[in-house]
Amino acid sequence: MSDTRAALLAAVDRMQGVRVLVVADLVLDVFEYGRIGRISREAPVLILDHVRTDRLPGGGANAVNNLCALGGRPIVIGRVGADEAGDRLRDLLSAAGADVGGVVRETGYATPQKRRILAGSAHSVKQQIVRVDQGGGPPVLDVAALAGRVRERAGQAAGTLVSDYSFGLVHSGTVAAIHEAAGAPDRPLFVDSRRQLRLFRGLAAATPNLQEAEAVAEGPIEDDPARLAAASEALRRSLEARAVVVTLGSQGMLLAAEGGVVAHIPVYGTDEVADVTGAGDTVIATLTLAVLSGCGWREAALLANYAGGIVVMKRGTATVLPEELRQAVRTDPQIDTRVRPG
Repeated sequence: MSDTRAALLAAVDRMQGVRVLVVADLVLDVFEYGRIGRISREAPVLILDHVRTDRLPGGGANAVNNLCALGGRPIVIGRVGADEAGDRLRDLLSAAGADVGGVVRETGYATPQKRRILAGSAHSVKQQIVRVDQGGGPPVLDVAALAGRVRERAGQAAGTLVSDYSFGLVHSGTVAAIHEAAGAPDRPLFVDSRRQLRLFRGLAAATPNLQEAEAVAEGPIEDDPARLAAASEALRRSLEARAVVVTLGSQGMLLAAEGGVVAHIPVYGTDEVADVTGAGDTVIATLTLAVLSGCGWREAALLANYAGGIVVMKRGTATVLPEELRQAVRTDPQIDTRVRPG
């Protein structure tokens, strides 16, 4: 067994039981599956015969769910509405093993839901035909209360993961308070932010996708490896982060880490994906657990790369199990050459 393979297998074992404080926008993902019945006479649209409805943790709640699936012990700070969707979401996370004592039911806020309608024939794979989003509400205004909840639980965790989906928990008025309440030299901060990465400084790591990195870089990167490497390192420096992992879809990942480390990690598995829903949540959850369990940046990025490659082959909002990670590590013939100079 190679040294890389042995180190990664040991790292998966060390993830078990690691406590992570998660400050997150919590979303309920709803998947409505239907079988094509006929064409409506009212309009040129399909009529579906309902087959089933799946309700799963989405958004930041998917990051929590992935931490649980990998053996971590997340402590969740967030909010839901005083509604059935919020109660369902809290129950789902609690059943997965998360501590949801810091999730408040907020009157005047509706639990965000992303409802996907999927259709197909009786013997075909169901395809998504439309998505309907609902919920949300005003941004968090009681900064002191939020910071108090974060401060109360931060000392119980090895580090903090912020999953920002722009539903008002994280904004310019709360970032400093969250950072101050969660921060400590021995408690790294990991961030996955859809639109507000610029607000953060002093991170352990961030995991933007290519479009998010381009937005911060204020210009297209496209397929230029040199420009991608330069933009990723510039982004890392501007965030005062120890590392940035840019997810590139079918092209894998680009790691820019302290000490001048810039490396490309080709995609694991196939580039013919089944579903990319929530893949970024899987990546940040795996990276966070790997670093908090003692991995260096290359090892952590490799494990996150495996996890991302596994989860996009599953349909719906999915998670990765430790044994799936171990199987990828055991069987990857390119394991010792997967991390390449950027």
